[in-house]
Amino acid sequence: MSFVLEKIENLFPSELSDQRKGRLRAGLKQFLSDSKSKIYTDFYSVSDFPYFLQGDLIYDLRFPLWNDEKKDYVKNYFNVVIISNSCDIDEANQGKRGVPKRVIIAKLFTLNDFNEGLILHNVENSESIINSLKNQEHSNLMYFPPLNNGEEYIAFLDELSWVTVDELKELKEEINENRIGSLDLFGHYLFLFKVAFHLCRLPEEIDR
Repeated sequence: MSFVLEKIENLFPSELSDQRKGRLRAGLKQFLSDSKSKIYTDFYSVSDFPYFLQGDLIYDLRFPLWNDEKKDYVKNYFNVVIISNSCDIDEANQGKRGVPKRVIIAKLFTLNDFNEGLILHNVENSESIINSLKNQEHSNLMYFPPLNNGEEYIAFLDELSWVTVDELKELKEEINENRIGSLDLFGHYLFLFKVAFHLCRLPEEIDR
């Protein structure tokens, strides 16, 4: 993954203090280098927002799972991360639109489960893969550093589904139990760049 830091800085909110801009700049600049030791300080928010936000990690939402034997999808439950922007998942905005919007979600696995899967399938370079994940070198996968529950997570940006805003609204009643964590400024920007890079990478060097 690569991006031009100077262009990214043009997207920083104008109300940010110079100190916060500097911390954000330093956090993102790591991914322009070949350093194999990324620092994820200040990645998560310490505020307990009473609503869900883009990039929130959530426990156990319904998610279709492909069944090879049945050649069909079956309902299952996975931890997920919210892909949709915060305004679109706010139920207060739903009545203002003629067409309701869905909440796009991506599947999450703990890093431990992902690593066990690599070992189970006898992947020889599993340690190298884990290191590359932690350095955000896979465009379709995003690494989330340890949260308060001690777990590290991997989001599969090419395994997406959706739930209704009403389903998300129900989870707000016990949001602290249902939400794994929220992103702070550094985490949110890195999340946005990963999603944009995976879904909208330009130029593609293809004549259209």
